[in-house]
Amino acid sequence: MLTHRIAVAVLLFGLSACATDTSPEALAEKEQARADEVFANDVRRGELVDRVCFASNIDSFGETTKRAVVIREGRDRYLIETFGGCFDLDWAQSLAIDSFTSCLSKGDRIFASDSAFGLDKQDLRQSCRVKAIYAWDPDAEEKTKAEDAESDSEPEAETDADLSSASLN
Repeated sequence: MLTHRIAVAVLLFGLSACATDTSPEALAEKEQARADEVFANDVRRGELVDRVCFASNIDSFGETTKRAVVIREGRDRYLIETFGGCFDLDWAQSLAIDSFTSCLSKGDRIFASDSAFGLDKQDLRQSCRVKAIYAWDPDAEEKTKAEDAESDSEPEAETDADLSSASLN
């Protein structure tokens, strides 16, 4: 009787292990889906941009994640999404850009370093390929909140006016 219980337990364990897909492809798909969700519904993410020209004038970056970074070029800001395998982007203290032209575009590489003093030879082996570039508006979140506050206050004003006109009649 005890051997039957053990056999059933082993069978149930084997079936449950088969039910979860832990192949590298499935894990990569899940990670990609999570990465896409990071900024997909963010109001600050704007239109898709083909390139950021004068890449040597990029003067700062921030809001880094494992697969994305926001860079500033003059007054403009851009969200740079990268493919998987990007090492240390979320902890980056300095960035370097490798592009074939003076413009950063899809397929170019970003090198991230956790050192504020620049890159060393080890950092040059760990690059991030650019997947997509989007316009980035850091004030869009505040604008959306202000618009929501205005739209919330407008209906109240209309109802007050309706009440006062109803009481006059």
